[in-house]
Amino acid sequence: MKKPLSALAALALLTGCAAPAPSAPAAAVPAPVQVTNCGDVYTYAEPPRRIVTSSTVATEVVLALGLKDRMAGTVAATDIMREYAADLTGVKVISESAFPPPSKEVVYSAAPDLVVSGYPDDYGPKALGDRAVLRKEGVNSHLLSASCPGATAGVEQTYEDLRALGRVFGVEDRAERLVAALKAEVDAVTPVTPALRVFDYAGGKDKPLTSGANTLAFDLFRRAGGENVFPETTAFGQVSWEELVERDPQVIVVEDQAFEPADEAIAWMRSYAPIKDVTAVKENRFVVIPVNDLQPGLRSGRALKALAEGFAR
Repeated sequence: MKKPLSALAALALLTGCAAPAPSAPAAAVPAPVQVTNCGDVYTYAEPPRRIVTSSTVATEVVLALGLKDRMAGTVAATDIMREYAADLTGVKVISESAFPPPSKEVVYSAAPDLVVSGYPDDYGPKALGDRAVLRKEGVNSHLLSASCPGATAGVEQTYEDLRALGRVFGVEDRAERLVAALKAEVDAVTPVTPALRVFDYAGGKDKPLTSGANTLAFDLFRRAGGENVFPETTAFGQVSWEELVERDPQVIVVEDQAFEPADEAIAWMRSYAPIKDVTAVKENRFVVIPVNDLQPGLRSGRALKALAEGFAR
């Protein structure tokens, strides 16, 4: 007579004969993200973990996208927009100034895997150097697109930057909200009419530096109701005071900069005899704009509003 199997023996028999449990599916590997920047394609196998921002306007973009925890270093922390100043607390400052831009050695001291920049000079020979070399060394880079060499700059390129970086870091929804907010600021400005003749003073007493037709400043002037009196200057270039007198601007935009504060620049121009009969000087029509407000990034809306209000006075 056969003895009945014990419960444990029966369980062992059943489990031994059972088909193997299906293995858990492998976790999906995110596809690499590719973005085009300044005409080149950059591939991101995964979201960068150590971002260094080498200019103030780039820092503001990165913080606005909610990426503080991925920041390994920044520059010129005291010049940040008020709404992002608190977010910068605790981020390593690798350089107190963005001018001149930080050297490659200074940036690499923070061991970045991505550098986000706002100025083309950040990739000059005395700064970070060639972007292709950085990529070979395992460091991607993103230059805010309105600063790309040879590009015709416009506010729309900031929208493209926000969307591109949003895809790289998987924060597309946040990027779209930033685009919508900036676009609303820009679209809310009504240009003055008729258009005014405008000169952008970017510094320099012997031969003044001014922005040209391909710069973001020129795009902002146009949107505010201004016509640049030196449209043949494509990027930033020097002009003569004699030619300025001939073109007789009705308004002079003065870029407020650390090396030449706006109040000092205005006082000097008002005392400079050769331009005393220029309409803007005679009527004291100077519009002061912080230099970074005319750079690519999140400041274009407030810059445009200030320009339109200044032109209307």
